[in-house]
Amino acid sequence: MMDKDEFCERIDTLQNAMYSLAYSIVRNEEDACDVVGEAILRAYSSLEQLWNPRAFKTWILRIVHNTAVDYLRKQSHLTDVEDIEVYADRSEEEAVDEASRLLLREAVDGLKQPYRTVVTLFYYEGLPTTKIAQITGVSVVTVRKQLFRARKQLRERLKQEDFTR
Repeated sequence: MMDKDEFCERIDTLQNAMYSLAYSIVRNEEDACDVVGEAILRAYSSLEQLWNPRAFKTWILRIVHNTAVDYLRKQSHLTDVEDIEVYADRSEEEAVDEASRLLLREAVDGLKQPYRTVVTLFYYEGLPTTKIAQITGVSVVTVRKQLFRARKQLRERLKQEDFTR
């Protein structure tokens, strides 16, 4: 069984992935932090259920996914994402690049579930469809269909925004 120090080290290396996944579901910074914190508590309390330490990333992301879905079920409302400011001291090229990233992220955030989650896990976290299927609890074929549909929706959204990157 994994000890406390190893658990903490692994959590530390996966904190961005956990936050990204939680945020893709709850769509609010504070709620995503709450979800990640709750997921870490759940994971630590059920650490003995992890039979294969090499599967830790998939296991913890599955817990984050389930915790976020549970959180949404308990919430009667969602709050809007805070506005993100592009700072004036950036060069024009950096500002354009940042604006493109923000536009793309906004388009991804505009996707409905489960498309937003599979895009986040596949493109932002670099997970293969087999791992995404394990995390979300659906088949690999379903994940591939969801990615296909999400890409199509993103293309349409970005065409409307005249995204030229």
